[in-house]
Amino acid sequence: MKKKILTVLLISTICLSLMACGSSDTKVIVSNSTSDVATTSTESQTTGYVFNYDGIDIAVDADAAPIIEALSDPQEYFESPSCAADGTGKLYTYADFEIQTYPDGDNDLILYVLLRTDNVSTAEGIDLSNSRDDIIATYGEATTESSSALQYEKDGMTLQFLFDGDSLISIEYDSSLN
Repeated sequence: MKKKILTVLLISTICLSLMACGSSDTKVIVSNSTSDVATTSTESQTTGYVFNYDGIDIAVDADAAPIIEALSDPQEYFESPSCAADGTGKLYTYADFEIQTYPDGDNDLILYVLLRTDNVSTAEGIDLSNSRDDIIATYGEATTESSSALQYEKDGMTLQFLFDGDSLISIEYDSSLN
């Protein structure tokens, strides 16, 4: 039940944020391909908080091409005009997380990484099963804190933990552009 609520919440948030961009040039592409892509480690050139999945560092504002290539095919792929920059933003949805990109010249950069399930965790070991106290014990006092969120800022990016009451419902790595 919690996963269904989280899924509906995430889809609603994405749809609302994309509607705010205000364009009718939206294209949706759904892929359910089962082809295997070899996963290899990619080097992160950025500092701050970095999500690591199967040896692949995924940092905000990093070049998305080598990261997306190293990951398996996404369950879903969505394109729309970017709210963060001129051009097309891309959303790659995987089983346990999603990656949103923004255009920067000829490259796409990582705008945010959203952890969707407790099957994945931050590099520091926090996942959706952890409590507010666990997060504070791991990261210290938040840069910004409210009853529904803890935000940590480091090197121009934000690591955000969102709550519904006492339940951690979302972990998001955000670029300063987001």
